Amino acid sequence: MPAPVKVTFDSFPQAETAGYFRKQLQKAPVNTYFHNRVPVNVENQVIIRSNVDLIYSYAVVDVSEEATFHVARSEEYQIDQIIDENHYTVGVVYPGETLTLRRSDLSSGTHVYILGRTATTGGVERAHELQDARRITAATANPYVGVDYDQESLETVRAEIESRAAEADFSKGFGTPQTTEPFHHVMASELGWGGLPPQHAQYYQGRTTASGHDAWTFPVPSLDDDHNGYFSVIKYDEKGWLDVERPCLSGPELARNDDGTITVWFGDERVTGKPNVIETTEGQEYFFAIRLYRPKDVDQTRAYVAALVDNPAAPAQP
Repeated sequence: MPAPVKVTFDSFPQAETAGYFRKQLQKAPVNTYFHNRVPVNVENQVIIRSNVDLIYSYAVVDVSEEATFHVARSEEYQIDQIIDENHYTVGVVYPGETLTLRRSDLSSGTHVYILGRTATTGGVERAHELQDARRITAATANPYVGVDYDQESLETVRAEIESRAAEADFSKGFGTPQTTEPFHHVMASELGWGGLPPQHAQYYQGRTTASGHDAWTFPVPSLDDDHNGYFSVIKYDEKGWLDVERPCLSGPELARNDDGTITVWFGDERVTGKPNVIETTEGQEYFFAIRLYRPKDVDQTRAYVAALVDNPAAPAQP
């Protein structure tokens, strides 16, 4: 039996993606969806840096010959993102759309990972209906046979990436081989596996140590509201996982300041009574992030994200 393959910085995306493929196949066979029926929380999170105002659907699909993907028409935000074995996004399917893929459409391999997102804005029951309306039609159902990667070296590289998280530019990390940069592609495959390319979503995350009364103020982003664009702010622990009961606030529920900006407070009892509070514990290292779904203008949204870099969450008078 051959020895497991050692993971390097450059091969991390393939190794990390192989792990996600295998975990999904423990829940459902090839070409079959597994639907999470409740919003993501501390107990059921599967993918690092998940959002909580969506419910997720997952599948591993064989595209050796051909497979077709369909998402039902809806007013609610939903999407099927199709990811190949190198963590490149090879397709995105919106409500009412159908997409056919073949092996030649992938950067390598014969299987893809479907990461489906369905907003719960129409209620959880409606979101369940939309999940069940998704369709996969595949010509073949060959088993997925991934590389056996060495877990110790995988964790070593993971730790290196986490230590350099501030260097990541997600707008250059999610997409295709032609639209991403190698360094940022590797960083994104750990820090936000399954993130969408910048024309579909953009992300900002910062990292800091909690004072117990941190404030983050930013302008309302410009998104494609006519096609269910929306945004949310979320907090993760130092490893990128949910760790509190209510870690996320969605755009419509965020109170505005008198000047139209938004201030989110990350803190403890010292910020009780403030609007837009997400719990943190003094001394905890944590990530604070914003997701911007369906940008109206890609470059304008990139500039918006760039401005956030210079305006981090910081201690403020509680």
